[in-house]
Amino acid sequence: MTQQTAKDVATAGPADGIPDGIPDDLRRKALAKDWPLVTIVRALQGGVKEELLHQALDAGMTPIQAREMLLSGRGEGPTVSMAWAKVATERGIRAKVGKKGLTIDAINVGSYADVPDVWPDQTMRPRGSVVRPGAVSMGYTIYSKAEVWADNLGSLYEEAIQRRWRPATDIPWESIKPSAEDRERAMGQLCTELCEYNYMTILALGKWTREVSYGFHEVKLFLSTVLFDAGRHYEAFRKRALANGSGLGVQATGDRLIPIRDALCYAEMAAIVFLVNDSFIQSLYLLGAGLAQNEAESRLFSLAAQDKARHLAYGIEHTRYILEHQPERRGEISKYLAKGEEYLAKDHEKDAPMREALAILLGGGLEQIGEGFRKLKDFRRRQVLTYLSRVEAAGLTDHREHLWPEIAAYLEPAATPA
Repeated sequence: MTQQTAKDVATAGPADGIPDGIPDDLRRKALAKDWPLVTIVRALQGGVKEELLHQALDAGMTPIQAREMLLSGRGEGPTVSMAWAKVATERGIRAKVGKKGLTIDAINVGSYADVPDVWPDQTMRPRGSVVRPGAVSMGYTIYSKAEVWADNLGSLYEEAIQRRWRPATDIPWESIKPSAEDRERAMGQLCTELCEYNYMTILALGKWTREVSYGFHEVKLFLSTVLFDAGRHYEAFRKRALANGSGLGVQATGDRLIPIRDALCYAEMAAIVFLVNDSFIQSLYLLGAGLAQNEAESRLFSLAAQDKARHLAYGIEHTRYILEHQPERRGEISKYLAKGEEYLAKDHEKDAPMREALAILLGGGLEQIGEGFRKLKDFRRRQVLTYLSRVEAAGLTDHREHLWPEIAAYLEPAATPA
């Protein structure tokens, strides 16, 4: 065909080699959109309605896209079976918004609240949805509810979200003023070791979180907040070490981290992290808040202790759940605690930098180091008593008899002031 204007083509007919039977307005629109007119003819002959062709042209579809959509449905558009909407999941669920909003616990209603004792598949299927045959396996290894569960997971997750804080702006760093070098160096050493512990928590929980079945989403959600808390604590204590001239101190011996790294099951890791170590770490946070010399330290240590209380609440409830649902594991859990205590005691024995730093902070300076060590002994005793109260709350009421000897030694009568 010789070169013609769109107007010429639009008004041409069969004698000019242009397909016939196309309404003029549809012909003009097709030419304007660079559609072959033969495509329009075939669509109309195949039963595609003129209105649908206009819609396809107006939507900017290419001829290939339109052919796939329109011709496959013979004028009725794409075929939709809606089979996915007819599966046997529970319908009509309307979770109620409470005083704290639409919480994780609030949406556990009807069949969606059913948490099986053993999760049946390896996919990412949300609890309550229908299994799709051939769905991708995620390769996780924890199927037992008792291994990871605690009845307070929902409330702990909501609390973690509501009480989040930002080290960059929620800590009044400007309140830190120059202080004695011995005190500042001691604070830097404490912060260094707190950074190291929180970094290990990130590594350990990152490993175990992925192993938990997706049916136990409350566990995964809560552990994700613990990971975030550990990252925030790492950030915050590193900032404190670098905010007033002390810098970072000496790396810790790391003994307490060994059983966390080498734990062979989730319950072992959880007992050592969320009961043994977190109990002793929270006491350090509370000590830091009590010894604070400025608003920044007071707020930093207090907020970190608040986070750690949440982790401990999970540790206590998780242990209690295991003992209630798998009482035959009582001796096993007790051994996990003893293992954590053993390595914690080694850490305390070898870590002279931390021991001396704490004595300086407790005594009020290097000149009062003797008084500082006496207070450190009292502090260790309080740490163990607090730890025992948490273990007993978890259901191991006789654990005092099974304490690791070097940890039990802290319970000797506190020194009396001279």
